[in-house]
Amino acid sequence: MNQRPSRRRLFAPALVAVTAASLALTACGGDDASSADPGGDSGDGAAAGEPVVGGDLIVAIPSDPQSLDGAVNPTQVAVHLSTMLYEKLFDVDRDNAAHPMLVDEYEVSEDGLTYTFTLRDGITFHDGAALTSADVVASLERWLEFNGTGQVVAPDVASVEATDDLTVVLTLNNPRYPLINELASPGAHIFRAELIEGLDAEGFDVDGAIGTGPYQLRNWDTGQEVVLERFDGYQSRTEEGLGGHVGAKHAYLDTVTFKVVGDQDALINGLLTDQWHHIMPTPDHYDRLQAEPGVEVSILSGGDLNVVIPNHDESSIFSDPEARQALNLALDKSAINATTGGNPEILVEDGAFVSPDNTDFYSTEGAEIYEAYDPERAKEMFTEAGLNEGDTLRIVTSSTFPQFNQWAVLIQDQLGELGYNVQIDPYDFTTMLSILGEEDWDLTMLFFNGFLNSPQQMPPLNLGGLNGSGSDEMVGLLAAYNAVENEEQAKEIVDQLQALVWEELPVIVLSSGRPYAAYSPDLRGYDNYWRVFWNSWLEE
Repeated sequence: MNQRPSRRRLFAPALVAVTAASLALTACGGDDASSADPGGDSGDGAAAGEPVVGGDLIVAIPSDPQSLDGAVNPTQVAVHLSTMLYEKLFDVDRDNAAHPMLVDEYEVSEDGLTYTFTLRDGITFHDGAALTSADVVASLERWLEFNGTGQVVAPDVASVEATDDLTVVLTLNNPRYPLINELASPGAHIFRAELIEGLDAEGFDVDGAIGTGPYQLRNWDTGQEVVLERFDGYQSRTEEGLGGHVGAKHAYLDTVTFKVVGDQDALINGLLTDQWHHIMPTPDHYDRLQAEPGVEVSILSGGDLNVVIPNHDESSIFSDPEARQALNLALDKSAINATTGGNPEILVEDGAFVSPDNTDFYSTEGAEIYEAYDPERAKEMFTEAGLNEGDTLRIVTSSTFPQFNQWAVLIQDQLGELGYNVQIDPYDFTTMLSILGEEDWDLTMLFFNGFLNSPQQMPPLNLGGLNGSGSDEMVGLLAAYNAVENEEQAKEIVDQLQALVWEELPVIVLSSGRPYAAYSPDLRGYDNYWRVFWNSWLEE
């Protein structure tokens, strides 16, 4: 294979996130309520029976969160724990619709350039300090500087100012159609101003993990467990039954312990032997767990986008569009999906870059490219691009998520049949991300949240910091989306964006996976929304 000069890139893993907001813009208010009021409705997913106050819920997670600073570490586990600790101005319900959370009410000027947010009064942080507009200004300024979504929004923001203790005015340079949804995205948490002053992209240490959420940090044994306990000073909203991250939050549980369990067999055996109450296994265990007596299995809201990521950097053969097109033709996606958990209840085989349930952003553009499979033509195109038989391709993957390794082995086999050597280098997830930023590689694989509310948050459209993808046309379409005035215009841009993704191939979509949880029947009130456990309790 022709040698290409290496060009190192620094990037942040800001796109590996599991929750976001949606297009629905609502402005409902709410009063305060007791955080442990057992009379509250815990939502549509609640099991029958009276809520019980007390108990320790034990949840198995696949990896240590590494950091609890949600603004700069929006990886899956960190996002889920951050949701229990911190809150945002806006967040999303179980249908991914945005609602005010720390905001009591808000107004938007007729020209769409000025947003005035009035905060809820009486909100306190875990250390007893009152939430004020100064905390919101400091948090949003930091979000705009260091968070992946915030950095995309930043060029359109003229200023963020506090006009009194409970009022924040955000002024834009240009109207921005998805702004409220972006303020509800992962990482847009509100922190105490003095605790984040002067912090860089590395984020805060354990002492900074102080929020306004229904649970607070008790202790963190790195690599072993994170323990959260009820925050007795929590001031809940009153809207019941919304689910997701919004509305009334009743902290029934005394503690929620997140135990790090990286091995899938240990994960499942621990659930079956009552070592923990809740797990989120890989898709290949779905059928087995459904058949297990005494185990509840629920498909969760949203979905994951399963992708193969070619390196567009000049150090890789995949900087050539023809090589990326050849790779798409060489991959038997159906075989890959079937081998790694192809139950149609939890896997959708199509080329969309959002979950089919996310109707505002679901598109069938590029379906013919997704469905194409022609190994013979792929080999011809590889040769034209400069990849010859016997040449070596490097896959960098993560043993933290077993399906990544499974995909890597299957791709190794499929490309091996065409005469290419494929080297697989597995690492833990954090190391994998650093390797991608520091060394030469050809392919990696990830899953992303496929239930999003703004193209700016969709990884296939903004992976440039990871793999060097992107184009002026992509940038132009994203800018055009921000300037739309209604949903019809927005959908037209979405279709154009997806068509461009399948032309440029920043990623190659394998499928959309519906996440699921398996849990003990003792866990009641669970709303089938990821690792959200307020409004849940343990049966006595």
